[in-house]
Amino acid sequence: MTGKTVLITGSSSGIGLQTAKVLAQQGAEIILVARNEDKLKEAVATIKAATGNEKLKYYTADFSSQKSIRELAVKVKKDYTKLDVLINNAGGVFPDFKLSEDGLEMTIATNHFAYFLLTNLVLDLLKKADSARIVNVASGSHYQGKIDFESFTKKKGYFIMKAYAQSKLANVLFTKELADRLKGTRITVNCLHPGFVHTEIGTKGVTGLAKFIWSFFSRLGGLSVADGAKTSVYLASSSAVNGVTGKYFDKCKPKEESKLAKDTNLQKELWKVSEQLCPI
Repeated sequence: MTGKTVLITGSSSGIGLQTAKVLAQQGAEIILVARNEDKLKEAVATIKAATGNEKLKYYTADFSSQKSIRELAVKVKKDYTKLDVLINNAGGVFPDFKLSEDGLEMTIATNHFAYFLLTNLVLDLLKKADSARIVNVASGSHYQGKIDFESFTKKKGYFIMKAYAQSKLANVLFTKELADRLKGTRITVNCLHPGFVHTEIGTKGVTGLAKFIWSFFSRLGGLSVADGAKTSVYLASSSAVNGVTGKYFDKCKPKEESKLAKDTNLQKELWKVSEQLCPI
């Protein structure tokens, strides 16, 4: 990965931080992005100490805010002439229905629209690389997901796991549609299930039954953060996936997506609605 520039969202902790650490060890220049500056500074120090790699830069961004993501893209494009890898890793879960500043339900805003907007805003940097990769961290939860476009902006029987599954299905649909749109370019797009890894994603600001449910499900697989990052690292760096695009991976191997995820009409409809609610 020497000479490669990699941008990783949600990289101040958990799977994102581990992914950044491994790719830094491989010689990549790493751009870390997360909400909390103190945690980002700590992450940079941790990676430097572990790898000796000094090619690290960080930016803060709130991934539920389209304004914040647009500001992030402006800064990155000012500081960099190309990107070799974009890893959309940041995500969140929310115990109660809440709208973002853009009028979007917070789970879909953070987990789907952030991927959609940032990717499109930095696409020109990826096109300047000799070959580039977009890696979207999805989840096996997408198999339980359904898309209800009205729920993107309105409260309709909100439940934490239902909202999360919908957002992760959106990740897979977005991956497949973007891969189709980028055919003929030197950019590949793939997504992945990191495994059921016990991280902080489902317990930040979450209490009561919602916290219990998330903690229970996240512990089922018992994977370490190191194991959870393996497929992200593989898709970002392995020569075995040169030219491979539009696939869903689990344990570093392609896996069949849900029936809904393969629905090309739904892929295109999600893109259309995403453009309407988040102009690019």
